[in-house]
Amino acid sequence: MKRPLMLTAFASLILVLVGAGTVRPQGGVTARANQHPANQSGVMGRITFTQTGGGLIITGTAKGLAPSTAGRYVSLVYDTASVPGGPTLCEPVVPFPDMFVGIWISDAAGNGLLFQVAQPSPLGTFDTVSIRDTTINDGFGPEAVVACGQVAINP
Repeated sequence: MKRPLMLTAFASLILVLVGAGTVRPQGGVTARANQHPANQSGVMGRITFTQTGGGLIITGTAKGLAPSTAGRYVSLVYDTASVPGGPTLCEPVVPFPDMFVGIWISDAAGNGLLFQVAQPSPLGTFDTVSIRDTTINDGFGPEAVVACGQVAINP
């Protein structure tokens, strides 16, 4: 019972810090990826990327996740030859270091927030991003993808 309360408090603190301008893009390039449901999951969302002098800042929101989870869902980025649909959606053609982005935390209604825990490769080196369910095949393979989207770099 204490763990969900702690996660909620942590999520609130992060949102306050971001909202207060503690984490500011420095005129960096931005990109977005709308997450479309995969494997009949019903999960959808949006992930945004901001390239700064200190690296990438990645944020995400999603709907349709299992309620009250922390760490069940993860996001990864994939090489520029990856595809956002079909039987090999959000799978690497050529695996590379720094694919892992972060974990999702969901509330009682299944609304999720992405918490970035790793520094993936810079914008332009990957083309798709996923939300994966680690309870399906330990998160591996296209069957574990619950949402996928193509990264679109803003002009």
